[in-house]
Amino acid sequence: MPDAADFLLKTSDANGGWPYRPGTSPSPEPTCLSLMALAGVREAAAAREAAIRWLESRMNGDGALTLAGDNQPHWCTSLLVIALTRLGVRSDLRDKAVNWLLVWKGERTVQNKENTLDGSLQGWPWASKTFSWVEPTCYALLALKLTGHGRDPRVAEAERLLLDRVCEDGGWNYGNRLVYDAALPGFLPTTALAAMALQDSTAARPTVERGLAFLDKGLQDHKSALSLALAILCFQIFSKPAVPFAAALKSRQENDGSWRQQVHLTALAALALQAAGGGANIFALPGSR
Repeated sequence: MPDAADFLLKTSDANGGWPYRPGTSPSPEPTCLSLMALAGVREAAAAREAAIRWLESRMNGDGALTLAGDNQPHWCTSLLVIALTRLGVRSDLRDKAVNWLLVWKGERTVQNKENTLDGSLQGWPWASKTFSWVEPTCYALLALKLTGHGRDPRVAEAERLLLDRVCEDGGWNYGNRLVYDAALPGFLPTTALAAMALQDSTAARPTVERGLAFLDKGLQDHKSALSLALAILCFQIFSKPAVPFAAALKSRQENDGSWRQQVHLTALAALALQAAGGGANIFALPGSR
């Protein structure tokens, strides 16, 4: 069976970058994840260089990534910072993106009867002038912490935001825990991301442990490739058993080396299995355990 690297090499765009699905236009998320998944593959050197050039071409003057034909900042700028940091290349692009991340904020909201979250807290949005969502806030926190900005006031506020958004079941969802007095459920992928974003916070450890328990329980019945990949990366950081989940993830790999013919999912699955096998974990912070 071809491995994930074979699939990724075959799906890279001739002009740089990777698409979400073979034959479509390149996009930031699959490109950043593929760069990291192929970091140690000698045959991928030219593809990595082309992808970095493509990502640079998608940066605006402020340092944010944008989509083709769209000048709006893209959330994946955080993932670009993580990728460039992990590869140890283009510190100029990384620092420009970090400076932009430090000023980009989600909008404040007014507390009302529909929900009880603290709307004064600001993290990061999916798109400008919108709510501070959990997932982009997690990616931004990881990017800033990996680049030495863990003591920035933005980081402390975003950590408070994540602690404010914990669902009653111990997990995290897109960003609301209670609406009209009805408790909303946590999501497995989002919970894994939130736990990883808070991995170095001593104050958050009891909350994180609840999240890890929620994640472990949820994976007994809901083993999607995305949930498994992120959970493996998360459990490896916290020294939790991940071998059974790695086997379940591996069993979902298709004959062409991919997971569901999706480039970003294939790259993420490869990164998770790499970490489960004792390799590098892209989301692990130095000295956080």
